[in-house]
Amino acid sequence: MGDRRRCLSPLTSSTFHCPKPDVNPLSIDSELWLMAEHRIFEILCCIQPASASEKKRDEVISYVSRLIKAHYRSEVFAFGSVPLKTYLPDGDIDLTILSHQNTEEGMAEGVSDILQGHEHDPKFDVKNVQYIEAQVKIVKCLVNDISVDISFNQMAGLSALCFLERVDQILGNDHILKRSIILIKAWCFYESRILGAYHGLISTYALEILVVHIFNLFHSSLSGPLSVLYKFLDYYSSFDWDNHGVCINGVFKISSLPDIVVVVPAENGSRLLLGPDFYNYCKETFAIPVKELDSGRHDFVVKHINIVDPLKDSNNLGRSVSRGNLHRIKCALSFGAQKLRGVLNGPGEYIGMGLEKFFANTLGRNGTGQRADANSPVPAFGTGRSDACDLNGDYDRCHSGLLQGQWYHNYRLPDHFHNIPSTLLSPSEILSKKSQIFSWTGQNGHPQKGTKAFLQRGLPGLCPCPSKRCTTGIDGLGNLRGTGTYIPDMVSLVSPTVYR
Repeated sequence: MGDRRRCLSPLTSSTFHCPKPDVNPLSIDSELWLMAEHRIFEILCCIQPASASEKKRDEVISYVSRLIKAHYRSEVFAFGSVPLKTYLPDGDIDLTILSHQNTEEGMAEGVSDILQGHEHDPKFDVKNVQYIEAQVKIVKCLVNDISVDISFNQMAGLSALCFLERVDQILGNDHILKRSIILIKAWCFYESRILGAYHGLISTYALEILVVHIFNLFHSSLSGPLSVLYKFLDYYSSFDWDNHGVCINGVFKISSLPDIVVVVPAENGSRLLLGPDFYNYCKETFAIPVKELDSGRHDFVVKHINIVDPLKDSNNLGRSVSRGNLHRIKCALSFGAQKLRGVLNGPGEYIGMGLEKFFANTLGRNGTGQRADANSPVPAFGTGRSDACDLNGDYDRCHSGLLQGQWYHNYRLPDHFHNIPSTLLSPSEILSKKSQIFSWTGQNGHPQKGTKAFLQRGLPGLCPCPSKRCTTGIDGLGNLRGTGTYIPDMVSLVSPTVYR
């Protein structure tokens, strides 16, 4: 159809035509772009972690951890968006308990009983305790109106957390990765409603890897969260999911599997921001070690969306997306890209207002002066800024949890821990011998301390898609708490079930 795109309108189910503009929004006047990024900064202030929300979440984590440790000699670690500092106000808390192997079921029942026994605690309101007896045992509950998901021996979540923390350190630029993830998560959850693997949609970890893919390929043209959002929508709205998949280093042909052959390199032939040496280091250091008796090969299972886990090539992070919801996701991305393109290419005096309308649901829920995860009011949008939380994550603690889990289950440790047999080391001794933490540039293959990979210019109701082919479990958002738990399935990839 020439230079015009055809898509089903999510609002009318009729067709509309989206002319592809002659001007790339990323190349608009620098002053207008800075103004637009500043408005996005103000929107982020309403949804990114704030001191009040951080305090409440820390109190809930400490309370639940104390209850568990009072009955079990086990360590409790947070993983996911809370320790990564990328949670939304409606985000839940993901905790995992390290225990002996083959004791998960009994411990899950015990933790459920413990929480039910504290449902009338005068200081912490514990309610809606549920024990989900599935392949991955999970105990769910609400504590002071924050959703808490407790899993057992899920070190995959800790390894993913370590990986994303390391990438954020590399990118620098005032945590541009984390701020971009928060912004894109908000659009996917509040505006387009395409986030949530439990409902057959995109999992949070898959979304984060899609964002890292954008940085790795297009880092030279990214200046702030708005430019990342635009590139994300523009790139994935026309992505050929039927024939190609995504890995962080580029795009691969599905027909090439089980080999992953990258066919689309970085933008304009530039260097990848994160090189092969970085990934080899991460796979050795952060990935779940394989037991000696479980060294068999697990092939990548092709689904409707295919995203390679950077820590395990056989793990498809897109396996949660159903066929009907693939249509929904494509429709939302196309409509979002077209609408954001129109805002950025419009008159300069209307860009700020256009961005507010683009995030209308986000601001309607979180910009009124109340946060779902804070006990006290916060400044409403346009009236001031909340006391922002430091986005620095506790990398040492999450790496500590991963190492303790490896030791606890007698897993095969990376080569640099082999100076002393692991069976003779305690967790603290393993930690004392861990290698020096590096920041990787991905350019020369050598670790460097304190390197910022790049510092670019810039400042610190969409697609409800009522098509019968689209399914959703996020309608009635006012009654929903938590964006769900994502636990990567690092062993059995045959079943498409994902708990998110």
